Amino acid sequence: MNRSNSIMVAFSATSIHKELAKRALDMAKDKNAKLIVLSVRDRNITEKVAKVTQNHGFLGKDIVKDLMKDIKKDRDDLISERLGRIGEEAEKRGIEYETLQLKGDFVENVADIAGKYGVYTVLVEDMGRKTDRLKTKLNCEVVVV
Repeated sequence: MNRSNSIMVAFSATSIHKELAKRALDMAKDKNAKLIVLSVRDRNITEKVAKVTQNHGFLGKDIVKDLMKDIKKDRDDLISERLGRIGEEAEKRGIEYETLQLKGDFVENVADIAGKYGVYTVLVEDMGRKTDRLKTKLNCEVVVV
């Protein structure tokens, strides 16, 4: 398998849809391609959620700090668990795969990883403007599920 025989499925935040994962796994198997599983989260989303809670006066400052820690841990655990399931399924099907978790701008991260891995197809869910930006930024096929 060479560097250009890779496809990528990219997820934003914790929204890892089963149909998107299934399509990516099926495509990787059919094309004997390496599957790159990428999860991109907004930077500092935990702090943003906590700040809104605090700004609206729901909770005190100390409670908000504890809440931030819990949200971050729960999100990290949830994403790792969901990505782990995709990895387990890839192993069952005999698909070579790699899982990456990044923070920051979704489009920039997907474009960067697609370039680094020589990806020829990227599968994503429809995210409106982000999907449109991705289609113009990438030099490969973008499949919207």
